Amino acid sequence: MVSTTVVGLVVYLVFYKFISKYQSYDLKEPTSSLFRVVGTLVSLMLALAFSEVNVEMRTIRNAVQREAVAISDTFEVLKLFDIERTREIRTILVEYTQAVINHDWPALANDKLSQRASTLKRQLTEAVMSLEPATPTQEKLWSFIVADIDALSDHRFIRLEAALAKPPVYIYVIIFGFLVTMACFGAYRPQGPLVVLVSFYTVFVGLVLFLIVKLSDPFQGDISVPPTAFESLVEALQSEIR
Repeated sequence: MVSTTVVGLVVYLVFYKFISKYQSYDLKEPTSSLFRVVGTLVSLMLALAFSEVNVEMRTIRNAVQREAVAISDTFEVLKLFDIERTREIRTILVEYTQAVINHDWPALANDKLSQRASTLKRQLTEAVMSLEPATPTQEKLWSFIVADIDALSDHRFIRLEAALAKPPVYIYVIIFGFLVTMACFGAYRPQGPLVVLVSFYTVFVGLVLFLIVKLSDPFQGDISVPPTAFESLVEALQSEIR
């Protein structure tokens, strides 16, 4: 935000110096028209970019919730399948959930998945595939378990894709449009009230750009998605394993 304000004011003052060498009155009308057009386009693109990253943030939050639900469902269905035969598998499932919190989340901040969680996920899949249903009911339960395990994989890769995502490419067009807008202000002599209004404008644009960049990486920074759903779930599952 500070850099946006500084750059914006510098561009404004530089272009004022440049335009003031000419008949600035003759330039005010075409400059005002250009300002309205570019300013409108910048506003629309800012709104589009912010809306896009906000939707993506909600999507990843929902995916995390669904992943936690899939773990919970898997745990419960394993108990229904055979509480004794699946005890070890449920233990692996709890360890996997803990690994998501302790290893996957820090790894996602570096745009990758953790080896520990991947290993436990593979062990979980192999253990589930080794189960042999003995009754028609167990066959149905086993198919539910397999479906939930597949869902875990899908949601895990959704997290990875979100971590690898970048800000919208047209954010550079927004920045260029913002600089053109600031240059258009150069047709007006810098006076106290105008400088204050221009400063507010640059702060606002800088704030929106800051939020767009931060929201585009949902596993870094203060606005990141927390593993709260997994933390609450793992406590409940651990109490049942003991």
